[in-house]
Amino acid sequence: MIAAILILGAFALLCRFYWNQVFEAEGAPARRRFLIWAIKGLLVPAVLWGVINCGLLPGLPGFLPAVVESRSRGGPWVGILLRSLGPVLLLVSSFWAAVTFAWLLRELTVQASDRRELAVQCAFFSLFLAPLAGLILYEGGLSGLGMALLLWLMPLVHFALPLEKTRKIPPSYSRAVARIKFGKYQDAEREVLQELEKSEDNVEGWMMLADLYASHFNDLPEADRTVRELCRQPNVVAIQISLALHRLADWHLNLAGDPAGARSALEEICLRLPGTHFARMARQRIDQLPVTREELREKRKTKTFKLPALSDDLDNALPAPPKESDPREAKAQADRWVERLRRNPNDTEAREQFATILAERLGEVDLAVEQLDLLLAMPDQPVEKSVEWLARSAAWQMKYRQDTAAARVRLEQLVREFPQTPQAFAAQRRLNLMEMEERFRKARSIG
Repeated sequence: MIAAILILGAFALLCRFYWNQVFEAEGAPARRRFLIWAIKGLLVPAVLWGVINCGLLPGLPGFLPAVVESRSRGGPWVGILLRSLGPVLLLVSSFWAAVTFAWLLRELTVQASDRRELAVQCAFFSLFLAPLAGLILYEGGLSGLGMALLLWLMPLVHFALPLEKTRKIPPSYSRAVARIKFGKYQDAEREVLQELEKSEDNVEGWMMLADLYASHFNDLPEADRTVRELCRQPNVVAIQISLALHRLADWHLNLAGDPAGARSALEEICLRLPGTHFARMARQRIDQLPVTREELREKRKTKTFKLPALSDDLDNALPAPPKESDPREAKAQADRWVERLRRNPNDTEAREQFATILAERLGEVDLAVEQLDLLLAMPDQPVEKSVEWLARSAAWQMKYRQDTAAARVRLEQLVREFPQTPQAFAAQRRLNLMEMEERFRKARSIG
């Protein structure tokens, strides 16, 4: 009996070892499955055999004569039952172990990176193992079938392990997302870290952790460190580096109002991925970044632009002078936009703002109109912006230079090139008014 229990324990430990090797990627769920498998295959048959043969079931006196006779006389029958259990445990454990290794071999076949190599390897070892298993079956009969199969299958599983193709279960962050939605950010951080322990190279998890630090813990330096360390990992590909550093730049701009930090994150893309499309995109964004925090705040100020061709400004009888403002402040703002244009001459926003300051704050209408002409000459500009620039140019000509002829040229260009836009209808209306005013003036001069 003791020997049978020791052999059963050895079989259980041997199966558990190889089970953990095959299902290593699944972790704790695989270990729980093995425990259930062992209980069903080892404990349940042994208990069922004992219950049946001890005569406790109604209508069944038991199938071991010695136990039945001892019970009928009131003698010590438990010891007899346990001594009879030894061979049963040996038989059950050998069959259970053989079935376990057969299942593991099937799983290795599914996971193998080269199934042909696995088949060749199994066939080769079977040439030596099959005769030995057959000899055990011949000597032991059907009671030795489990041991024969175990002797055959266990070496096959052992030598097939190196051919296994590990199937990692991707980490799940649904619990962390739920914690974030309920405002439990520390619990969310703990959930993310637990998932990262299973898969340390998971980019999604590290970015979620960095987002927690930046957006919810107000610890942007820690988020910056996390993203930069992630980008130094060898498994991170180029597109992941680009997306992570662009996200970091967004945090620096939106959360800290720090253009320098955003520029540093984007410049790292250029350093890590030189000559690539990602580096070129990062450089374009760098060229459009504000230089200082003050420029960023100025850029974020709510700006409302009326489309001149739709406003009443074109219908005013008297010209409106340029806006009164501090010339030094206006010139400083103009210089900042000029600096951006030096870095990127195709920066349409910078050129538009520069033109607006020239016309409406510095009184340099001719230079402002030249800037709008440069914008109109740029290829692939949106129709809405082109219409706005033409209408604004006409308004400046009329309001600040009182040049009706030049304004007429702009309005006619707007109607000719963009006839189906609302601005074109407003421009045509203005042209009709101008023509009527001209006829009225001529009639008065003749009279």
